[in-house]
Amino acid sequence: LSKAVQDGSLVKEYVAMVHGTPPESGDWTDFLFKDSAKNKVFVVKTERKGVKKARLEFVRLGENFVRIRLHTGRSHQIRVQFASRGFPLVGDHKYGSKDEATAPMLFSCCLTFPWNGKEMRFEKLPDWAM
Repeated sequence: LSKAVQDGSLVKEYVAMVHGTPPESGDWTDFLFKDSAKNKVFVVKTERKGVKKARLEFVRLGENFVRIRLHTGRSHQIRVQFASRGFPLVGDHKYGSKDEATAPMLFSCCLTFPWNGKEMRFEKLPDWAM
């Protein structure tokens, strides 16, 4: 997933543990609507007021582990895009997980950005993803 920063932007990558076995890879674009009163985000079918486009790419690392690269940074984006396809994050009770985990299994694992004419990259995986 990681590509050189060519356009001068920040690249954010995550790892997540999900329920089920997602496809080997994917490039998902959805329209997301945030209900601020409920602090919850929903995938909707069409653009309208308050709806924002969200895009991510992912590769499956193991049966239920994925590495994700965000192209947009929407509120709860990873959580809702995976849950809407039947792969809620382990521990994410807001978006459909029914397990005993106390928090969503989602970790920001890599940041890449330009700095002084060079590409800076910082990467660390959580213990549960190794």
